[in-house]
Amino acid sequence: MEAELLKLKLASCGIEAFIPDELTAGVAPHIFSTKSGVRLQVAPEDACQAKEVMTSTLNNIEEDSDSGGRASSEAER
Repeated sequence: MEAELLKLKLASCGIEAFIPDELTAGVAPHIFSTKSGVRLQVAPEDACQAKEVMTSTLNNIEEDSDSGGRASSEAER
């Protein structure tokens, strides 16, 4: 699920991403219950920008969950 959300976020930034194990993860999620997770791939020329977008997105998610969802509420005021 997180990989799909990151894929959508990258697409919104104009970066095409691909989840090579997407069908397997949907049919047999127990295969990905290890720490290896699901792979998300981008073109080599988009790698640096994709890392920045993903890092920023994941940091925002962590900050929001740490504040109990208050971060987005405060930003909206």
